[in-house]
Amino acid sequence: MKAAIVTYGCKVNQHESDALTLMLTEAGYEIGSPQESDLVVINTCTVTDRADIEALKTIRRLKRQNPKALVVGTGCLAQSDPSRLDQADLVLGQMEKARLTDYLALPKGTVLVSRESQTISDFGAPKPSRTRAFHKIQDGCNARCAYCAVPNARGPSRSLSSQRVLDSLSEYLAAGLKEIVLTGIHLGRWGYDLTPKENLSSLLSQIDSTLASPLKRARLRLSSLEPPEIPLVVNALKTLPWLAPHLHTPLQSGSDHVLKAMGRPYQIDKLKSLLSKLKSDLPDLNLGTDLMVGFPGERPEDFEATVDLVKKLDFGYLHVFPFSPRPNTPAMLMEDSVPYEAKKERVALLRRLGAQKKAAFLASQLEKRRPALVENTLYMGRLKVLTDNYLPALLPLGAKASPGEIVEVTLYAPKEAKAIAEARL
Repeated sequence: MKAAIVTYGCKVNQHESDALTLMLTEAGYEIGSPQESDLVVINTCTVTDRADIEALKTIRRLKRQNPKALVVGTGCLAQSDPSRLDQADLVLGQMEKARLTDYLALPKGTVLVSRESQTISDFGAPKPSRTRAFHKIQDGCNARCAYCAVPNARGPSRSLSSQRVLDSLSEYLAAGLKEIVLTGIHLGRWGYDLTPKENLSSLLSQIDSTLASPLKRARLRLSSLEPPEIPLVVNALKTLPWLAPHLHTPLQSGSDHVLKAMGRPYQIDKLKSLLSKLKSDLPDLNLGTDLMVGFPGERPEDFEATVDLVKKLDFGYLHVFPFSPRPNTPAMLMEDSVPYEAKKERVALLRRLGAQKKAAFLASQLEKRRPALVENTLYMGRLKVLTDNYLPALLPLGAKASPGEIVEVTLYAPKEAKAIAEARL
């Protein structure tokens, strides 16, 4: 029997797909491609309408290409709006997917989505086939941003205990993993629901005091932090050698007017000062952000404030996407929508700026020596690496390196425009 998992969305979903892969392997399944498998699990996302559409298209395509396969829909879209996955043979909610193999014998057409309060399901510490692990230490979200459907799909914020986090990290390191990404739906709220209350700063201190020795040969990376929680990790980024110099934070807009309408609890000037100081202290830090364009009521001057923010801060990359209304969110009912063509033009402008920022940060890293994780993917026959500060590059053909190890590389400019950087051992 063969099984396949198709994953959409965030690194939390990727962690959970890793765990499902392990679960299916232990149940006797061989992992294969969706087109040839007897069982295909679609782990959905519902952050944007595009994420919904892509997952639903995949289900329809698989039903045509591989009609004998049992297609299971799960993840955030399955939790928040299971009726939309009506072409899947089985629909499982967030709690139910942790017991996937227990439900495979249910009749086709079954929808099993628990609505009661959820406890965090971390599946233990799966041993992924990739060279890095995504480890979920927090799930759910108590924030109510006007545009976001994730709290409906993930439930309230809840955390793994610090001891469970330490135990799982020990397992990963003992298994030889050299990079572990700490993930969560609202990662910066880790520990706030524990008794006694903890926070991400205290967790990183505990990791350092407990695992500093094995981490000399490995590294941890933080997935994404909300802007108000950045101060929790500033000291750690400056002092902990095993913490990757990479920070991703979803600012969403450079306009306080738009942020207030979104329900985002921060002001841009304060964040601008914080991030400018952090980049001044850590010039090799790769700073990335998410920007939402075309939120209802976004005026030209609001968009210009976002452009100004991007120009003034040393971002290493941008994730830019247009606003799309999500069901059962306040923004769904907001008036004063931004015309499609205006959104399209604004997205294109920011993406061009993002490409310039990305090129500028890469240029600042050329000729520098950096630790890099060798990945198990090939590009034109060449091994790909990812530096500690989140820059991909290609090793020369025949380079003496093995996937999963950390090597020291020097970065060089790509030979062609828009190509990936070159790296030499």
